[in-house]
Amino acid sequence: MGLEVEIMLPLKYYKERIAEAKKAGDMKKVKKLESQLEQRKKEINKQASMDRNARANAADLKAGSAMGGAKPPKPMKKPEMMYGGMANNKKHMYSAGGSVKDNPGLKALAKQRPDVVAKMMKG
Repeated sequence: MGLEVEIMLPLKYYKERIAEAKKAGDMKKVKKLESQLEQRKKEINKQASMDRNARANAADLKAGSAMGGAKPPKPMKKPEMMYGGMANNKKHMYSAGGSVKDNPGLKALAKQRPDVVAKMMKG
């Protein structure tokens, strides 16, 4: 029930051991170390390839890709003013909807005192 732990040694380690084995003249050990070095290089290349793919996939998800990646959220739009109706020959706009109607009392006053209504509308 022991755990298997594989130690990943750096390439430098293998190169140093190969040089030592060559000095000692142990060609069997040199071949073994060279095969281990090649295997380790393949593992490193495989890991680098996986990292590149992961970064590319993350970038696709972030930017949205042609292959169906997630699209970035659109910024929220400011609420627009809505048309509220016409009153006193003016167009009225409201941010929360609503409506406006002509004031019948103001119309009656306009018939009797147009100067007063004109001042009201002006200022």
